[in-house]
Amino acid sequence: MLDIPLQVWQRVKQGVLWKSLFRHGYPDSRKNQSLAVFTNVFLHLHPVKVRRHALAIPYTWCMGGLSFFLFLVLTLTGTLLMFYYRPTTEWAYSDIKDLETVVIFGQLLRNMHRWAAHGMVITVFLHMIRVFYTGSYKPPREFNWVIGTLLFSSRSSCPTPATCCRGISSRCGR
Repeated sequence: MLDIPLQVWQRVKQGVLWKSLFRHGYPDSRKNQSLAVFTNVFLHLHPVKVRRHALAIPYTWCMGGLSFFLFLVLTLTGTLLMFYYRPTTEWAYSDIKDLETVVIFGQLLRNMHRWAAHGMVITVFLHMIRVFYTGSYKPPREFNWVIGTLLFSSRSSCPTPATCCRGISSRCGR
């Protein structure tokens, strides 16, 4: 009876998904320590040792860092915009007008959010091109590539209410 869960556990640990998520065991040697750092998304931001050519701007283009920075800008401005905007049919137009005219730096805040969103789509696309160009999508990172591709395609093809309503009054019900 206890044999079946053990067999399932062994099958999961030998599967492609498990190896893609947990790439290396306990780092007991210098090689395994380096592999653990280079293959961990959190540790690779500030690894212990890196080859000099891997940090060159033409090689990385800084697109991952720029995408993360724009994500932080979107999170901050989106949180602040959340306090001034009610997404209902009755209040949406008046809230945007108040944001642009009454709220101090409201239009700047709205434009920062919009341009950061456009910039993030562009930088994530360029980051994906760089990953494809350098072959970083190959095993054991194929799971990261699939997740990134799904995230990019789901968010870049989904229009926001602001882009739907801008200049197209028939779709907004006006």
